[in-house]
Amino acid sequence: MSVVRLPGGVLRVPTVDVLDDGTTVHGTRDVPPGAPDYERWLPHAVPEEQAWHDGDHDEEILDRWGPAESA
Repeated sequence: MSVVRLPGGVLRVPTVDVLDDGTTVHGTRDVPPGAPDYERWLPHAVPEEQAWHDGDHDEEILDRWGPAESA
């Protein structure tokens, strides 16, 4: 998962939490400019537009893993 820079400079960063029952939950949290860990995440951030375009290859992947033709 990548760090996404949203309009206004807010960074959407990955996070992992473990619940009391041991379940691992993957998600994101927003880090606004001025937050203590903002500068740490900023070098890893990509603009939101670029993050959306990175998924353009999904169709190619789906084509490769599509149903096989029967013999």
